[in-house]
Amino acid sequence: MQWIKRILIIFSALVLLEVVGGVGFVWYASSDIREREHVSDEVLINNLESHTERYQRLIAMFREDHPVAVVHPDWISPDYVITEDRWAEYQSLFDELELDAGMRAWGESSIWFIATAQGLVTGGSSKGYMYKPERHTPVFPSLDEIPKSLQANVKGYRKINDEWYIVLVWDD
Repeated sequence: MQWIKRILIIFSALVLLEVVGGVGFVWYASSDIREREHVSDEVLINNLESHTERYQRLIAMFREDHPVAVVHPDWISPDYVITEDRWAEYQSLFDELELDAGMRAWGESSIWFIATAQGLVTGGSSKGYMYKPERHTPVFPSLDEIPKSLQANVKGYRKINDEWYIVLVWDD
């Protein structure tokens, strides 16, 4: 009788491991990771300059949809704030503007547009734009590579104009 209990415990543990592994895989597959290299500063600047009206449309939508905090191509937070049609409009603009991880509120009035995201929550990095950052230091002449003086979990900025900055953040 004792051996039956042991077999059931081992079987239950194996099933649990498979379930946890499956959930982990689903999370990984649906995360921000697109495995696209970060785009260069020059590409980001040219993209912003040639699509300013579309970015302004996203800003207006985002503010109209308050209290939305995050609009990602695959999810929204909080999820009850906007309609499916509105989400589809965001998704279409994200595709057109190549924003892999969408946009999110940052602070009181800033909006962070994430063009590329690599890696996981720990050990990852993201690059994109910050619209009207409240605090925009440290500033670097280039974010094509992670600057040696940029600490983990601190956003590095490159000024485009008075309202827009390129932003890069990484985590070790």
